[in-house]
Parts: sequence; C-alpha cells; structure tokens
Amino acid sequence: MASSKIPRFLMPYLRDAIEFSDLDTLSSILGIKRKEAEKVVIRNKEDLAGYKVRDVFCTKETREIEKELLEILSTYAATKNGRDMVLTLTPSLDKEDLKRRFRAVRESENLKKLMGEDKIARVRETISKAGIEKMSFGRPPLIAIPSRGIEAEIKENYGDFVHVELIDSAAKAEELLRKGNTILLIAEKEEEFDEPGIININIDDLSDPCVIYPEFVVNSFLAKKKAIEAIIDMLNKFEELKSSYPFNGLSIEDLEEVLALIKEIEADGSKGETRFDGIIYRHEEELNKEADRIMKSGGGVEEFKGYLEEVMVHMADELMLTEEDKNVLWESAYENLERGLPFEFSRERMAQLRLMYAKKQGERRYYKLRESAKQLEKRGEVVSNAIKTLFYFDFMLSVIQFSRDFELNIPELTEEGLGLIMSRNIFLVSEELRGGEPVVPVSYSIGKVNSGIFGATPHPVAILTGANSGGKTCLLITLATSVILTELGLPVPAERAEIPLMPVYFYRRKMIKKTGSFEYSMRALSRIFMREGAKVVLIDELEALTEPGAMGWIMASILNNMPKDTLAVVITHLIHEILPHISTAKVRVDGIESEGLDAAGNIIVNRQPMFNHIGSSTPELVIRKLLGRVRNGELKAVYAEMIKVLEKEREEVGINAKCKMQSAKL
Repeated sequence: MASSKIPRFLMPYLRDAIEFSDLDTLSSILGIKRKEAEKVVIRNKEDLAGYKVRDVFCTKETREIEKELLEILSTYAATKNGRDMVLTLTPSLDKEDLKRRFRAVRESENLKKLMGEDKIARVRETISKAGIEKMSFGRPPLIAIPSRGIEAEIKENYGDFVHVELIDSAAKAEELLRKGNTILLIAEKEEEFDEPGIININIDDLSDPCVIYPEFVVNSFLAKKKAIEAIIDMLNKFEELKSSYPFNGLSIEDLEEVLALIKEIEADGSKGETRFDGIIYRHEEELNKEADRIMKSGGGVEEFKGYLEEVMVHMADELMLTEEDKNVLWESAYENLERGLPFEFSRERMAQLRLMYAKKQGERRYYKLRESAKQLEKRGEVVSNAIKTLFYFDFMLSVIQFSRDFELNIPELTEEGLGLIMSRNIFLVSEELRGGEPVVPVSYSIGKVNSGIFGATPHPVAILTGANSGGKTCLLITLATSVILTELGLPVPAERAEIPLMPVYFYRRKMIKKTGSFEYSMRALSRIFMREGAKVVLIDELEALTEPGAMGWIMASILNNMPKDTLAVVITHLIHEILPHISTAKVRVDGIESEGLDAAGNIIVNRQPMFNHIGSSTPELVIRKLLGRVRNGELKAVYAEMIKVLEKEREEVGINAKCKMQSAKL
C-alpha cells in the first residue's frame, strides 16, 4: 500500500507492526488479508535493502526452496511473531550486513552456552507467553469544525478513522449531542460552544493522536500487555539476560510503569460505566419499599421526605452530578411527590438529566483516556524497542536450536568459489530426524576455494554425471540451500563452507517436465544472460526438452558462455553429446560412481562425487543388475555385449576428456 494513502497518525503503529512482524495488527489496520500483510513486511525489507527477493533468488524454484527452508525454521519459534519474523526473512548480498547477522548468531550461541540448556528452555517457555492481541479501535472520534478550511488536514492526519462534521450553529451541535456523541471541537475562538459533551481542542493539537484519538493509543498498548509481561518476567527471572546481548540497556523500570498503568486502565474498564437507568430504577424500588413501611407504621409524608433527601444525596454522589444537575434531580423527585404512591421520578426531568449525565460521562471518559494515552506514549519507544528485541531474541534462539538439530555452521564469505566440506541435504536430514535413513555427507566445490577438496580443480563450471538415484540432485539442492541460507544470514548444513554472495538461479528438473516446453525453458534460462554480473547457476537435467544431439550443442553453448565469474553446476546424462563441444578450460566433468551390486542385486553408489571423472550411466548399471539375475545363456550373452559396448564408450569419452583438458592446459 502506498504510504500516501495511509493516515499520518498510523505510521508509527505500522512501523512497529512491520518491525515486530505483527501481521495480525497490519492486516487489521490496513484492512487487508494476513497474506497481504506478509507481503507488506517483505516489501518494506526489500525497500531498505535496495533490491527485491527475486533479484537475489532469481527463479521460482530458488524461492520455493527458500520458502521450504523458512517453513522448517519457523517451527522452532516460540511465538507467533517469532514465526512470522522467520517467514518474512529476506536475503542480503551486502557482506557487512551478513556479517552482522552471523555475529548475532554467534552472540546468541555464546549466551546459550553461558546460561545452559535448562535455563534456555525456561527462557523459551517464558517467551512463549508473549504475544500481541488483536487491537480494538474503539469508537471513532467525532471532530467538529466551524468551517471547511481544515478538513483536508484532518483527512490527511486521520483518514476515515475519524468522523468530521461541520458545526456552524448551536442547533447543529445540540443535534449531534442528542445522538450520544462526545464532540471534539477544533475551536477557532476560545470556548465557542461551551456545552457539556463538547470538548474544545486547540488546532495545534490536531496532529496529536493522544488528543484526537486517545482510545486508539491506549488500546494499542493494551494489545501489547502479554508481550510486556513476558519481557519483565524474563529479565527478572534471568539476571544474565539484563546485561547481555540483546537486552543490555533495556529499562525494566519503564516497562513496569507501563504495565502498572495498563492494569489500572483495565481495572477501570472492568468496573464499567455506571448505568443511569439502572440506578434510577433501583432507588425508586427502595423508596417505594420504605414508603410502604412508613405508611404501615403510621408515619407521614414528612418522614418519607426525610428519607427521600438522604437517598438523593447518595444518588448525586453515585452519578457524580454537578450542582446544576442536582437541582434537576430534586425537581424530578418533588414534581411527582404529591401524586402519591407508588413514587416515581419525573420521566421528563430524568430524560433531561440522562442526556446531561451521558455528556458528562463522555467527557470524563475522554479526559481519562487522554491522560492515560499521554502517560503511555511517553514510554512508547521503550516499549517498541523491548518488544522488537523480545521477538528477535525468539527468532535467534530458533536459529540456534535449528542449527544444533541440523548440525549447521556459519559459512565463510568468498568471492570466487563455492565449497562445502562434509555437507548434508537439509531436507533429507529432516527425514532422518523423524526416523529416516542416515544421510551420507559429501564434499564438493567449484571455482577457487581454500577448502582443499582433493581432485577438485578450480573450474567455475561443472557437469555432474552418474547414475539415477546416485545423489546428483540431492547434491545440487544442498549447494542451493547452502547459498540461500548464507544470503539469509543463517548457518549452512556443512562442517565448513565457503559461499559467494551472488544471485542464485536454480532450475529443478520438475519445472522442465511440468512445462514440457522447449521455448518456455529457453526463456527461463535466458535470464542468466540478460542480467550482468556473477551468478550461481544450478541446473538439473534439461535433456528432455529436445532430441539429444541438438540438446548437446545447446547445453554446451550455455556452459561455454556462462557470464564472467559465474559459478555453475549442471546435471546431465548427455555427457557424450556435450563433451565434444565444451571448453575444458572452463568446464569440469565430475561423476558419482557405482561401486557395484550388493548380494540382492541392488546398485551400490558412492555418493561422494569424483572430480574430472565421468560417472557410470544408469543403463550400464541396470544391465549389470539384470545380468546378475538372468539364467538364459543367450540373453546373458546379449547383456554382456551391451555392457562391453557401454564400457568401451565410457573409456573413449574419458580419454577424449583427458586429452581435451591436457590440451587446454598447454
């Protein structure tokens, strides 16, 4: 939503809601769905960063992985706002910004070590009680103006959250008062309308929500009560937090004063406003009971009058009547007294008194709210900072727990290469944590890195070959998740990692199959070349798009012409078609190799890629598996011939590849 459409008075509350990731408040204030509120938070972060999420995670598939990762992390948050803070996390390509994020992770980890697991668990239990309730807007203020001159300014400040009426006569004012409104009059002259229920407002206070809309201000603090209580409780229980990151300098005393005032406001509200008619009817009933008793005991009118006087004194106190209002009450009583029993106050006088009472009650309520709003607003910044810190701390503790469960580590930021030592696919680890098979770690790199992975030459582009189900796609996803997590400022699933800060272009195989369109896929890939600068490009099997020979030329052209300083890994089964056309000075061929068949005839795969090596193809492995099971001699001979041909072809391709690489070195 454009900021020009948002009333000025809402801006501080919207800023808070964005910083708290308080999507419920955002959707309530802006009148939008929660999903749209999430987009508002993300767009705000994009504006601060200077680029959009899609400028960093440049394909739909990349953003899908980001979402899947954040969904896992969000389950670790103790609060709704903490979860929403995770889900609205945005990436950065700013090295210093990411260093700050990683520093916060380290400081949170150090704090966790200092406090110990037991205390941290209790901290998280306390945090889980924090939240921001849905805010009530209350009754929209009625602002009266003597002329149209300032209407535009009021609209700019408050939009449709206030009602504006032109009052150019006492009759118009009286008409509005009869409807039970408390009127805030922007007075051009001192006390232009000096009537109960009309509150004169100085035009200089027009931009102050504590004056114009105090109920909204008060309710915004009431909604934060649980969060404030949780912060106070947590800091009082755990002394270590007071002087440590990120709570150092937070004023508990100010928060406690705010909480005390909130409780006082709630206590006043729980009493409810005195119901005028209920008081009148209750006292009439008492008076008639007493009148009946007096008559039965032989008493007279004078005795009843004495009792009536006492009752009206109590009524005047209960209704907080002014001297003028007391006179109306006395007139109402004596006007009907001579009519006899049952006793009844004059209904005409009561209607007059009821209207006056309602006006005075409205005034009292307004002044009480205004004073409370001003007192609360004095500590508004303290409250905002404290709540933002609380939910951020919840977020950081989530990251620490997430990192521990998935064995994540903070990466080293590099410029020329991408390397992972003993990395694991985070989605497979998630299955392992639920009782699945143990995940086999692998090490891999492209470009210039300091990891020193044996055999990994510093080519910026790699082709990954090997059998189906050998782990090629799994490795590609691991590379993608590691870059995505790094650029989100989060640890990565590797013992050691070197990650470049580059836009990510990840293309899943399912996207290619889903579209089934060569033209569509070529357009998707063209984005790699249309944008200047280095990138990380990860492509999973494009061969299904067209016939193999043509696809070999196309893929070779893509690989040979990757933008300068781009790092790329491409999975393919068309190595024989591609190899004659690639530049071996730029492109490396790696393979995931089979180690043979087990006793049951299943393919055994070494999931650690071999560098500068073409992996066994699926057909060769499948035929070996069939050969081990078949009994017919003629069929065995056919299978054996097939394997011999495939082995010879693989050897020839390997020799040609080595020759090309040696020529490139020369």
